[in-house]
Amino acid sequence: MAKKTFSTDRQVASLKLIEGQKTTDYSHKTEKGLAVRIGLTQKTWRVTYSLNGQRKRYTLPLPYPQCTLEQATNECRRIRGESLKGDDPLGERIKRKRAATIADVVELYLKETPLTDKGQRESERIYKKDILPILGHLKAQDLERHHVKALHSAIVNRRAPIMANRVIELMRRAFNHAFEEELIKTNNFPAIRKMKKEEPTRDRFLTDEEIQKLWPAMDELSPNMRDIHKLLLLTGQRTQDVCSMKIADINVERKEWTVPAPPRGKNKKPNTLPLPPLAWEIIEQRLNQKGEWIFPSKHNTTRPGYTGRGHVNTTKHARNTLTKITGVEGWTGHDLRRTLRTLLSRAGILPHIAERVIGHIQQGVEGIYDRYAYLEEKKQALLKIEKMIRKIAGLNQPETTIIQFPRTVNE
Repeated sequence: MAKKTFSTDRQVASLKLIEGQKTTDYSHKTEKGLAVRIGLTQKTWRVTYSLNGQRKRYTLPLPYPQCTLEQATNECRRIRGESLKGDDPLGERIKRKRAATIADVVELYLKETPLTDKGQRESERIYKKDILPILGHLKAQDLERHHVKALHSAIVNRRAPIMANRVIELMRRAFNHAFEEELIKTNNFPAIRKMKKEEPTRDRFLTDEEIQKLWPAMDELSPNMRDIHKLLLLTGQRTQDVCSMKIADINVERKEWTVPAPPRGKNKKPNTLPLPPLAWEIIEQRLNQKGEWIFPSKHNTTRPGYTGRGHVNTTKHARNTLTKITGVEGWTGHDLRRTLRTLLSRAGILPHIAERVIGHIQQGVEGIYDRYAYLEEKKQALLKIEKMIRKIAGLNQPETTIIQFPRTVNE
């Protein structure tokens, strides 16, 4: 039986599977370690080498004829040359297969980085829509500038320059996090020039006439939505902070709400907020509920794969209902926060007090050295706001008790 060898490209093309065998191996006549395996459907190149006395076999990624005899010969020499230096080409290939993809990098960031509920949803949406389909499969170590630039340009070309910037920023943060957590050995995320166009800042707030329409309409919502919207206007806190309010965060004796610090942002300290009478009336009746939340919700908790958060998570549908009832359009939950801040200015509240009411961090020297809590000042500010809202909405003002002190006669 003739030796199963080859030495020319024409011979490789003519090699066939021996009848009765599932695979047949042929060796190169002169190039040590190079062989071709004939299977039922294709011919694959194999390189044999030794490392530390152990024999190893490396299969080239491309079969014949996509990889020609000349190319296979060059690869064989490279692989055997690396093995003579003590490097293991097969080990590097295994590492490469296990190397993190861009999908792994972004998913680690979304899993381990604390984000607001809104930020989490938006980041996941951006990842699934713009990053995963285009670059998710790519090894993080193989990412190059042209990949990121092409992605950014494609999003800009669909007339979404702000979204293009957000996609790049999400990827940049994800790569930084993956490098810090040692998921990737090097951070090769390139610097890409963002679009200079800025997002328009919102300046929407509710006028007195709009408050007059919305306040009574809130009573037509569900109890949770009714109370949440009233608290948003009375306290000026973030929508998610009100929705996720915990019973444990309420000090019954002092009638105060400790608003937790946001998971992201410069302000890392909670904001203690004295509750005015209308706000306290809403919260007090909810303190004896079962569970930990002031505004509990079982919405979607029974849906497969969704555990739920246990509290109200969105006010979008309620706002749509209020718009239909009142005709007041184009406002969001955050605009209620802006409305309260505007009312604080109208009421003559000093800016540094107004900013503390809504939980903004104080900048500069004042923010560093001033550790006074301003609880009484915040209380008086919110009492003024409640008085204004009562007047605007046509509500009765709270009764005041006048205490008569006995007159003293000087002897």
